[in-house]
Amino acid sequence: MEAIVLAGGFGTRLRPCVENLPKPLAPVCGRPFLLYLLDYLYVNGVHRTIISTGYMADEVVKAVGSKHRGMVIDYCREEAPLGTGGGIKKALSMCKDDFAVVINGDTFFDVDLFEMRKFHRSTGCPVTLAAKEIPDVYRSGCIRTENGRLTGFSEKGITGAGKINGGIYFINKNALETISEDKFSFEKTVLESGVYEIGVFESDGYFIDIGIPEAYNLAQTDCNKLKSTRKRRAVFIDRDGTVNKDTVHLFRKEDFEFLPDADKAIAEIKKFDYLAVVVTNQAGIAKGLYSPDDADSLHSYIDSLLNEKLSVIADGYYYCPHHPDAVVEKYKKICSCRKPQPGLILRAVSDFAEIGIEIDLEKSFMVGNRSTDTLAGLNAGIKNSILIGSDEPFNAETASAHYESLYDFSLKIKQVF
Repeated sequence: MEAIVLAGGFGTRLRPCVENLPKPLAPVCGRPFLLYLLDYLYVNGVHRTIISTGYMADEVVKAVGSKHRGMVIDYCREEAPLGTGGGIKKALSMCKDDFAVVINGDTFFDVDLFEMRKFHRSTGCPVTLAAKEIPDVYRSGCIRTENGRLTGFSEKGITGAGKINGGIYFINKNALETISEDKFSFEKTVLESGVYEIGVFESDGYFIDIGIPEAYNLAQTDCNKLKSTRKRRAVFIDRDGTVNKDTVHLFRKEDFEFLPDADKAIAEIKKFDYLAVVVTNQAGIAKGLYSPDDADSLHSYIDSLLNEKLSVIADGYYYCPHHPDAVVEKYKKICSCRKPQPGLILRAVSDFAEIGIEIDLEKSFMVGNRSTDTLAGLNAGIKNSILIGSDEPFNAETASAHYESLYDFSLKIKQVF
């Protein structure tokens, strides 16, 4: 999935609480609200987010940067205010998928985007909005629905329970191309006009809109609720000899070369909602040939290549710097992270759990070109441990299947999905 975050508003109503910051950067429990939203998108399978900026755009770029966890971040800047519709239309022109999920930069709504995406695809509607039933719609106004479709809006000021527009949308890339104006209101021109068939996906997830001081202050006590939790599958991937040519103790970017279509394989893996996590033994650190900083720099370079060509990055890089015969004393040890031990995989599982992703190891894969890779997967509890492109003979006790390359394996993901 690709996402668009509308983060260009002035936030006039919130000025008494937050000065000299754009509204999406308003601190909640000491952390910019926008980062909670990006966590939410990432946990729910978004691999690329376009942040639509306007007011104090440079501050947003400074706070977020070009990636967030395993998600690419791009920016669509409004030089002059375009309204919600104009901002969405401009950002959609940067999308590469057939549709994008769009969220407001001041609203958190814990909708299961995997399920909402299925619903959007099934309806054939150009736009789907997420709705929530609340006890009193007095401040928000409510929507009217019938058979999963939007039929109208009720005026604000009505009291009692009802469904509200939760500010999350799936929008087809070409849905707004018939609108000639560059500046317009998405709510008025699209949602309320009756011209578009709008699907309605209902969710009971936690909802908060920090756009007014009362709700913003409430968020300070509810910040533990600003966390989405989803079960995900992962492909743990060996690096040297699986992703790239093994030049023995590789650390210089000029020596790096993807194996044929290995970069496309990573994109395919992520396309079908698997996390792509690299796990690699790096004995060259223990032998004093290069440093952890060198390894980190190489991994950043790999991500830059993936981003430039395919608009994806890996979801994480985990490496073991230890070796029992190390030259560098602090790395001389028998550890639990050097494959075939499962430590790298288990550390990744623990790290992802902290941000709300529960990795389902039984439905995950370990892919590598040596039996030490496949055994690491088996030792971690991964039944699908795949040997690829190896001179080692296939052994059913140490691997569940064999493929010629990482890309050949990635085609298997389509069948599983």
